[in-house]
Amino acid sequence: MNRLLGKVVLVTEAQSSIGAATARLASNNGAIVVCTGKSLDKLATIVSEITQKGGTAVSFEHDISSFKSWQKVIARTIKKYAKIDVLVNNAGISSPKILLELSAEDWYKIQTIDLNSFTYVLKEVLPIMKKNGGGSIVTVSSLQGLVGLPESSPYVAAKDVLRSQTLDAAFEYAKDNIRINSICPGVIHTPLIETSFPNIKPLYKKFVQFPYLGKPEDIANGIIYLACDEASFVTGAEIVIHGDRITK
Repeated sequence: MNRLLGKVVLVTEAQSSIGAATARLASNNGAIVVCTGKSLDKLATIVSEITQKGGTAVSFEHDISSFKSWQKVIARTIKKYAKIDVLVNNAGISSPKILLELSAEDWYKIQTIDLNSFTYVLKEVLPIMKKNGGGSIVTVSSLQGLVGLPESSPYVAAKDVLRSQTLDAAFEYAKDNIRINSICPGVIHTPLIETSFPNIKPLYKKFVQFPYLGKPEDIANGIIYLACDEASFVTGAEIVIHGDRITK
């Protein structure tokens, strides 16, 4: 499978469940994978898995909430590979608190990681992609930004804004052959779900037709589609992968 042959794909928070699945699948499709995140030890495991199978991957330490860290990571990637074809904006945090329980510090952290980081992505990556004649940016948003989530209004608000940011950027940069799309996962079985929503499984059965939680690989497959040339006429899309959740 060579759907991404020779393309440089940067995946943020590549040590996370969805990030790691995306990095592996991108490599399986011929990509050169740049894995970024705060934990170099965890990133090293992903890079080792990829290289042992004959793929090409590197890891860079990265704090997605810091604009300076974005500048450093992008500069190192360009120095090593001279381009970025695909950027997977995978980082994000949730909030199990409702609005009145949320402190100013809590909201600032959600805003910085979920929203500000996307602005930093665009400022650093768009000029590079414009110079190279195009590219693909894939943002991992959430189904909750579309239909809401009880008792998690701050997270829902952040994901809704992220969707809007993605749509605005897609409209503005389509003329530059830069495709910017969102993946909107439903409930995916990750450590984040286990820690933030310990009672999610009974609720899942109420709202979703499928009898099991989604897997990180289910989301990675959608990301790879948006990254590759098969989606060359797709921009501003919100691809929902949710196991048929159709109600709030």
